[in-house]
Amino acid sequence: MTRAGLRRDFRGIDPAGVTVTLLEAGPRILPTFPEDLSRKAESQLRTLGVEVRTSSPVSSVEPGRVWVGETALPAALTLWAAGVEASPLGGLLDSHVDRTGRVTVDPDLTLPGHPEVYVIGDMAIVRGRDGTPLPGLAAVAVQEGKWTARNIGRSLRSEPRTPFRYVDKGTLATIGRRAAVADFGPIHLSGTVAWLLWLFVHIILLVGFRNRLMVIAEWGWSYFTQVGSARLITGGTDLPGWPQRPPTPEARLKADAWES
Repeated sequence: MTRAGLRRDFRGIDPAGVTVTLLEAGPRILPTFPEDLSRKAESQLRTLGVEVRTSSPVSSVEPGRVWVGETALPAALTLWAAGVEASPLGGLLDSHVDRTGRVTVDPDLTLPGHPEVYVIGDMAIVRGRDGTPLPGLAAVAVQEGKWTARNIGRSLRSEPRTPFRYVDKGTLATIGRRAAVADFGPIHLSGTVAWLLWLFVHIILLVGFRNRLMVIAEWGWSYFTQVGSARLITGGTDLPGWPQRPPTPEARLKADAWES
């Protein structure tokens, strides 16, 4: 966005003066990944020109600035990506709910004391074999859904239910163009190889050959041309907080002609 989008679509903004800062409350980014992949992800971000600040919890967000403790950082644009909040339905329960609205469930993914109620996906706190909560990923939710369907079938056949067991098939995270990390247990990948693997996995998971072909064509066009499918229209060229680019001679001539 800073290298191509701003230069092409916003003639009043100087991309050379734009900085991107990533604030992470924890001691490292991507805490669900192994520590070596977190370091490689941070290195890839810095290569892309991103300033990474760890152990920097945000205390407040105001128009034009972000507070980290007692320090105010100027910010013309703020993007909040600190996770998701569970459905407010979980808040109706008096107990078994954490501060984000997630519900603690029994090993068979049912609500404690209510074996007829299943809770799965981002709304449930499901612990893995090591006792840590499973991440809120689509792969976890899909396996929970299939396991729940099998347990419902067991109940209809008067068979005992089985506790949920998550099979970790690996985790991928994309960072940017030719930048990603992949965790497959003992196999750790980063850089272009992980990025290509991320693309391949997402295309394979799409339903239907037509959808896959359309996504491949759109991604290929976006990669080689760096032209996005969306445009932002603002009310003027004077954008507060953004570094202003001096008007070109052609723009001055057009402005003078308009005023005359």
